[in-house]
Amino acid sequence: MGLAGWLTRKKHVSLWVVKQIDDGLLHVCGKGSVMADSKLSETLRQLREGNFQGPVRMGGNDAVLNSAQFATLIPEEEFRLVNDNEALWQNRPWQLAWVPQRCWLHEGRLTSQPVDFQGQTRRISVEDTSQIRAKAEAPRTRSEFVSIEPLGHTTPGWQLVDRDDDSSHS
Repeated sequence: MGLAGWLTRKKHVSLWVVKQIDDGLLHVCGKGSVMADSKLSETLRQLREGNFQGPVRMGGNDAVLNSAQFATLIPEEEFRLVNDNEALWQNRPWQLAWVPQRCWLHEGRLTSQPVDFQGQTRRISVEDTSQIRAKAEAPRTRSEFVSIEPLGHTTPGWQLVDRDDDSSHS
């Protein structure tokens, strides 16, 4: 790579990808990175202010997703993982729920549930289906639909007639 290529190369910014922020709980997808198209300081400013727009390369599998899919992207040096259940960010402790890959593109709310992982309890994020469940379990209300018969007809064009007794004709 020549000097001009080295000077104009894009820089990767390592970060933590957060799908949803709840009260005291971060739904974390894991580590990822973005490319700094402009100055590195400008990209970091956009990330801190929540204004970054562009592709996010997810760690582990190199999937590239749109930054609009996530609640926030936290530069790696501003996020400290205490253990699998806790982190420090913005000078305060947060509980963590780990978001499985199937939920990375989920457009609705997430909830967390505890799971046993190698003898320790961790939280994982799952799709919130409470709204769907509540709607399915709600009693059905009467419909305002009223059936209307065609004018002048009370029954279909069928009429009952007496059955012919063929035994009398033989």
